Amino acid sequence: MNKRLYITLSLATLLCTSCAEKPTASNVEADRQAVEKVIEQYVSVINTCDTALCGQIWARGEEVSFIAPSGHYTSYESIRDSLVVGLFGTRFTQRELRKKSVKIIINGNSAWSEFYWTFDATRADGKPHHTQGLETQIFKKSPTDGSWKLVHIHYSSVK
Repeated sequence: MNKRLYITLSLATLLCTSCAEKPTASNVEADRQAVEKVIEQYVSVINTCDTALCGQIWARGEEVSFIAPSGHYTSYESIRDSLVVGLFGTRFTQRELRKKSVKIIINGNSAWSEFYWTFDATRADGKPHHTQGLETQIFKKSPTDGSWKLVHIHYSSVK
């Protein structure tokens, strides 16, 4: 193949590839809705301590972490076992996490959200528990199936 034809074909391939990778408004909206669904499922995980659902929404790998006033959880397994089951599942008999003012940003195969939350619960000793805070969540899009997974959460209480 002559050099000019090779360069022309290479440029055409590059242009077609970059055009195909540019997100459309409908793709971004579909991704935003998918991330919003993961946030809803996360709320459900906290409210029900559903470990099966927890396993569906969290990524696996060394990038996974959760920072909270109760500690720093550095794997999916520690989030599931120590936080969801250990903390929420044993310290509270009833849980109601609510979110408001959710903001979602999609940036290619990564996304993040931030929102305010209110957590009302009944402690294991029967006493009511009420906290409020802010939360940031980071997501990545799976290259194999296009699903969105949580990779990091950081939350803090506000008074």
